[in-house]
Amino acid sequence: MLVLSYILSILGLISMICASLVKGEKMKTILFLVFCGNVLVATSYLAGGSGINGAAACYLGGLQTLINYFFDSKNKPLPKWLIAIYALAIIVLNIWVAGGVSALGILVIVASLTFIMCIGQKSGAKYRFWTIVNMVLWCIYDILSASYSVLLTHVPQLSFAIIGMIIHDRKKNSAKADSTLNS
Repeated sequence: MLVLSYILSILGLISMICASLVKGEKMKTILFLVFCGNVLVATSYLAGGSGINGAAACYLGGLQTLINYFFDSKNKPLPKWLIAIYALAIIVLNIWVAGGVSALGILVIVASLTFIMCIGQKSGAKYRFWTIVNMVLWCIYDILSASYSVLLTHVPQLSFAIIGMIIHDRKKNSAKADSTLNS
């Protein structure tokens, strides 16, 4: 099962790297790739035998991403009440799965709440920023919960989010600065 966990982590990583490197404002594409990556990573947590909170949070994140995908494909904004339901679901699910409140559970809740920020963005640039915050939190969780197969996914995903930000977002910010200076 450990080998399966690593294979699923690698497949999840490929999907998430592709999401981090999508150019421009294509949130529909990003959301689809994030959905696939979340399901693969969640299953990896389960196959590895550790990180049950992480698995539950990733499956819930996959569902949230799928819902956001449908809103984005119809060019409709996310209702505030839906975001509140996402946050409440994250808190309730993690307390239920953990059987109470624990330090790891709180870390998963905070990481999952930042994930809501990731998938709720309208631009790739803002998605990448929140992904970096999210990945730092998940890397800490993976280390503390000994979910090393998933750490294999999260560390490179963090790296590629940073690379995507440098490639796509820095150029955009440089162009804005140049146009301001030339005005």
